[in-house]
Amino acid sequence: MTRPYAGEQGGGAISAPMAVALIAMLVAVGLGVDGVRAAQGLATADAVAEEAARAAGQALDRGQLRRGTAMVDRGAAVVAAQDHLAAAGAAGQVTVLAAQRIRVEARITRPTVLLGLVGLTEITSTGAAEAVLIAVPPAGEPT
Repeated sequence: MTRPYAGEQGGGAISAPMAVALIAMLVAVGLGVDGVRAAQGLATADAVAEEAARAAGQALDRGQLRRGTAMVDRGAAVVAAQDHLAAAGAAGQVTVLAAQRIRVEARITRPTVLLGLVGLTEITSTGAAEAVLIAVPPAGEPT
């Protein structure tokens, strides 16, 4: 008994619809994987901005503090926040809005995993936070 097509080696060709479906599937998986990374990047950027704003809020003007007024030392606050951003691998901007209010914007750039195949090589996520000093007298009630 002879088997049909016994001598055929197979051409290994792929049909056009299959090629399109494969590319579409790779793009969909890439959007899923890199979309999750983008969402994580947003959460991380917000957290880094919050931590940097807290660090800046702890840089108090000691002269004013001795007089009973809580105010940030503008220069030290900016340096503290920028140091925290740098330690977290983020870029950003620090603004002292008032004597008791600091705003930090953090930018984190991450490489993509699969979307680099279609030309998108990195994702930038941005987060922002503000710190406001609140004076608490010895009795424990905020003013």
